[in-house]
Amino acid sequence: MAKYNEIFKELKRIKSAKVLRDEPLSRHTTFKIGGPADILVIPKDLDALREVLSATQGIKKYIIGNGSNLLIPDKGLEGIVIKVSGGMNDFECEGRHVTVGAGTLIQPLLRKLAGAALSGLEFAAGVPAAVGGAVVMNLGAFGHDIGRLIEYADIISAAGKDIKLSRSDLGFSYRSSRIDECIVISAKLRLSHKRKETIWRNMEQIMIKRKETQPWAVPGAGSIFKNPKDIPAGKLIDMAGLKGLRIGGAEISKKHANFIINLGDAKESDVKAIIKKVRTVVKEKFRVKLELELVDSGNLIVLS
Repeated sequence: MAKYNEIFKELKRIKSAKVLRDEPLSRHTTFKIGGPADILVIPKDLDALREVLSATQGIKKYIIGNGSNLLIPDKGLEGIVIKVSGGMNDFECEGRHVTVGAGTLIQPLLRKLAGAALSGLEFAAGVPAAVGGAVVMNLGAFGHDIGRLIEYADIISAAGKDIKLSRSDLGFSYRSSRIDECIVISAKLRLSHKRKETIWRNMEQIMIKRKETQPWAVPGAGSIFKNPKDIPAGKLIDMAGLKGLRIGGAEISKKHANFIINLGDAKESDVKAIIKKVRTVVKEKFRVKLELELVDSGNLIVLS
């Protein structure tokens, strides 16, 4: 659209930001699915993010992290997509407290924490998320979640206002938080001291378990459904006889039924068709309504 041409030119003047026109979002999600963004912006630091917000007041903006739990429409997203991962990766350590920029990827962070003999986040070994998205989604696995480690998060509103939210303000619950209509810029975690060798061993064990029980090194988006209270979603899907179900280029993983994988040419419509089928069959067989853990364009954080 013509109106984005002028905005694109203005954003390109921001020195500490990468700005791309009509960028395929399939390049920015682990699902490898998604059409173009009118404009994709990756701010390298907080000052650049402020400039981006100032230049795009009144224009629809989508906020994404590293795209690890995200399904983007095949037609793409109209407006501005701000990708936090790829910049904003500050790291400060004071004793057991660590303040981390929202764009920091979890895996490099885990290596830094292990090197500093700081424990608590090892359960996230192997998760390709960025810290900002992990906080928004309350990243969790193997009975642990990041919300328990958060002391506070710094966020910025669409108008550029800085706000500090405590753990109670953030309202962490199972795979969710109260964060909405804002951008996480950093988080402060309280960790515990442990021997480096123990931390590395714990992460190695987590990785072994992931590779044994989950599809690895294939395009996907992590767990698709939240686990109901009494029984894991993957077990319900398996019991319903749906493991291995394929529609188009998407398939329910034969290794773990709560994962949908992209066989190479999957479309958003393929994934959504599987989701609809799974929900229908599980509801009919077990009277359980499965809730999505996967984020799509309908529940992305949006600013204007």
